[in-house]
Amino acid sequence: MKSLLIILIIMCTMSAGLISCKKPEDIAVEVLYTSGKKDETLGQAMKNASRDLRRLSRSIENRDWVEIEMWTKELKEGIGYSCVELYMKEHRGVSSEFVIMGSRFFDAVRNLISLCKEHNAETIDAEFNRLLTTCDDCHEIYKEEEELPLSLRDDL
Repeated sequence: MKSLLIILIIMCTMSAGLISCKKPEDIAVEVLYTSGKKDETLGQAMKNASRDLRRLSRSIENRDWVEIEMWTKELKEGIGYSCVELYMKEHRGVSSEFVIMGSRFFDAVRNLISLCKEHNAETIDAEFNRLLTTCDDCHEIYKEEEELPLSLRDDL
């Protein structure tokens, strides 16, 4: 009796699964953007990142630890996701060097957040300069030729 009940339950489960499955053509595909801004261009994303970088610089000068952490996270989102995502969308087939530079950027961001949580005023300036160097290095190689060669350090 128990085995008959178990078989009946299994058959009901399998038939319910088969009936509820959608056909591949019934499934809608949705494009997701990590930046959350569908219509944002690479230029707009870089302007926003530049603004966040200036705000981060002021926070570091003032040793405002809450703002340092907040603007570092904003910069991580802005450059690390929006700008990189949009660059890769516009320029198919990025090199491994681009990926390595992105890794250096994320390392500098993680270190900056860590120093911020420790309130480490002694080394935060050096780590911020390391972060700026990752930006400058990437711009030197990947910035399009028709744009003016501006360094992020000049915006500060």
